[in-house]
Amino acid sequence: MPSRFDEWPDEPDEPDPEARWDSPEDDLVSIPSVEDGDPDAEGAGIEVDGEVAKFFWVSVIYANVALGGVAVGLLLVGFRGRVTVGAIAVAVGLLALYRTYDVYRRYREHVGESNEAGEAERGSDPDTGAEGADDGSG
Repeated sequence: MPSRFDEWPDEPDEPDPEARWDSPEDDLVSIPSVEDGDPDAEGAGIEVDGEVAKFFWVSVIYANVALGGVAVGLLLVGFRGRVTVGAIAVAVGLLALYRTYDVYRRYREHVGESNEAGEAERGSDPDTGAEGADDGSG
């Protein structure tokens, strides 16, 4: 006795969707490969002074905390009405923003001191940039 799930004798064959294309792997576009650069080339593997890296990463963290604190704080106040928590978040963000500026200012002082020390070793005037400048007084 035939079951109701047997194929009907007059049912068409299932279409093969891949029969329309020959071989998709052969039709692919050839993608050029990228060669790794020479590790000895200029600019590859740049070494950065440890103090400069420290200033950079500390300022990045402070700037992210500042942005997040101010943004979340304003959103809490504006959309949730949570003034106390929002004000604390904004205050933390503003404090982190000040610390970011403070790190930047200390970095500028650090760079200025190292530049002045380097110019003093070379015997140039840090204000004018002229070596052995004579002001005509002696």
